[in-house]
Parts: sequence; C-alpha cells; structure tokens
Amino acid sequence: MKKAFVTIGVAILFLFPLSALAQQEATYGPYKVLSMDKAVVEDVLVEGTDLYVKVNPSSWGSEFIVKGSAKNNEIYTTWANGTNEMPVKVYQSQAKNKQGYTYRINTGARFVEYWTGGKLVLHLEKVK
Repeated sequence: MKKAFVTIGVAILFLFPLSALAQQEATYGPYKVLSMDKAVVEDVLVEGTDLYVKVNPSSWGSEFIVKGSAKNNEIYTTWANGTNEMPVKVYQSQAKNKQGYTYRINTGARFVEYWTGGKLVLHLEKVK
C-alpha cells in the first residue's frame, strides 16, 4: 500500500509541470492573449510591428473592427481614418500568402481588440 502512494506521488510530481504549462497564456511576439474566440480566430501573426489575425474560413466574409487603447477597456485611440474603430477585411487571395488573415494593422496601442458582429473575438495586450 505504501508503495502505491509513493508511485502516485511521483506521478503527480511529473504531471504537475505539464498541467501548469497547459494553463500558460498564449503569446504572439510582444502580445499576450487576454481572450480569443477560437470559433472565429485561429491564430495571430506578428511581423515586425504589423499584426495579422488568421480567421476561421467560416468568417472570411465578415468585417472586423479593430480598436486600440493605452489602458484596458478605456478610451480608444483615434486611427488615421479619424475614428476609434478601424474596419478590416480578410484577404481572400494568395497575395503575400496571407489568405485567411485580416488586413495588416500597425499600432502602438497597448491593448488591441478585434470585434465582429458586435462580439469581441480577440483581445491582446502588448507586454514587451
């Protein structure tokens, strides 16, 4: 009986680090994922200061709204279009091998949000 407890204890010690790794937050370049709707967003691609979001094919026709802010859930920054919402679409051609990714976003905002259909589908925080 004592041997069984030792075996179980050793197994728990080896499995604990694996479960802790599984719970770590996803990061993409300098961004940490605060929330991601995996039914819509498949992946995030960071190239230098450019940010792209890979979208599930079922959402390719959707328009996405990107918002950025210096503080979480606070005043949104104004984009070059004069509003605090930047509409982006999804590439549906092989241009630059970005088929299925949203158009490029380049922002210095600490928090970046992607919305579609009135729903927040991706929330990122720049940590680096």
